[in-house]
Amino acid sequence: MTPPTRRFLPALAVAVALAFAPAASHGELPYYDLPDLGEAADSALSAADEARIGRNVVAAMRAGGEIADDAEVTLYLNDLGGRLAQPALSAGTRYQFFVVNDRSINAFALPGGYIGVNSGLLLASQSEAELASVLAHEIAHVAQRHMARMKAASAPNQLVMLAAILAGALAARSGSADATIGVLNAGIGLSIQNQLSYSRDFEREADRLGMQYLAAAGFDVRAMPSFFERMQQANRHNDNNAYAFLRTHPVTVERISEAQNRALGLPLKMRADSVDYLLAREKLRVAVAGADEAARFGEAALRNRQFLNEGATWFGLASARLAQRRVGEAAAALREAQARLPAHPMLATLSAAIARVSGDAAAARAAFRAGRAAFPGNRALTLAEIDFLLEAGDRDAAGARLREALSRHNTDAELYRLQARLYADRDRLRYHAALGNAFYFEMRYGAAMEQYQLAGKAPGDDFYLRSAIEARMREIEKILKEDGTTRGKKPADARFGDVHRHFASR
Repeated sequence: MTPPTRRFLPALAVAVALAFAPAASHGELPYYDLPDLGEAADSALSAADEARIGRNVVAAMRAGGEIADDAEVTLYLNDLGGRLAQPALSAGTRYQFFVVNDRSINAFALPGGYIGVNSGLLLASQSEAELASVLAHEIAHVAQRHMARMKAASAPNQLVMLAAILAGALAARSGSADATIGVLNAGIGLSIQNQLSYSRDFEREADRLGMQYLAAAGFDVRAMPSFFERMQQANRHNDNNAYAFLRTHPVTVERISEAQNRALGLPLKMRADSVDYLLAREKLRVAVAGADEAARFGEAALRNRQFLNEGATWFGLASARLAQRRVGEAAAALREAQARLPAHPMLATLSAAIARVSGDAAAARAAFRAGRAAFPGNRALTLAEIDFLLEAGDRDAAGARLREALSRHNTDAELYRLQARLYADRDRLRYHAALGNAFYFEMRYGAAMEQYQLAGKAPGDDFYLRSAIEARMREIEKILKEDGTTRGKKPADARFGDVHRHFASR
């Protein structure tokens, strides 16, 4: 059965991208020509409201399996997005980038600085600069507070739309697919005309600032109009869901021309694609297209000498062969990749993965040890090594690695999930506490509360751990109260309650 969020979230992403390109204060940018946002944007939608909306939607997406669980690709995307967002940072602003399991070509910004990138977009990009241009565009939506400004310009209409999104997110979380679609569609129907009229202005503004962010990060600004034009031309021959980007980010000839003219006034910068980009792109190809299709693609690309980078293509083929359980061929392809690429943590992780599948535990340990020495603190390598140690039954080594990693990254949900595995069959208190921490840092507060309550009932005399759990539970109760929910129940916020009841009765 299709999960409720699978039906709900693509529509939600489109609605948010069209109507509410999200908001956060922009930093001091002395050479940028920024508009004066004024007090209207601040009064229309507070930063707390934005954070709440974005947090709830991301939590629903994660619970529904919409967000890709790939530490390496996520790490790369946040590194790239973080560099692009530097000029747009201000106190309290925190951008988070994540990959969405969707083959269509699209990206969107949610309230509170959450920026989603469909896996299909990363694969469709033909250079790192093209990918960066889309991220920079979405960052500009956030920095310019487009959600708050649109709501200020048409407060009653936007209030209805905002309430619809909130109610839709909660309906998805509660498992009511029909209620979700009904709520969302009702809100869209009331405000679609204003969405279009305002979004064109905001799209041009996001283009302008996004190009400046690109230039500041050292990328070729011409990649933005070039990507837009290529998408527009391709869509003429393939009018289907693959080019969702053009629906949520309307591209016109005038807009492309404006971007091209703007690029002429900025310096030309030629920058080679990073190895991170090249490997992340090929790794996603296996996840998106499947092992067989990715293997055929890699073989054809190498045979015809048509690729962005030969070493990365060998890496992609090695990843596909491993997914097919053709371990010998995977190892051979990896050696070809290693011969053409500099040392890289993704190569180390793949080497260890091949050894694990082949049953060579000693080789896997050696690969992790070498990778850790070359790339100390790399999150993806750390997660993979702890998973291997747990699977091998080496609890002492796994525990030591976990303690070391958590001392550096004490908000990492995946580390807590691994910690829960460590305690699963021997310490109920620490098992439920760790799983509660994992849910908490994934912003799945209802699930976290349940685990903390189970931890409270479990045996054990760790006073400090129990005190920490009680403090976390009080914090969650406060968050749920501010959200107007009680562990997943419908919103009680007075500002949105009447609208929610109206939609729910339709």
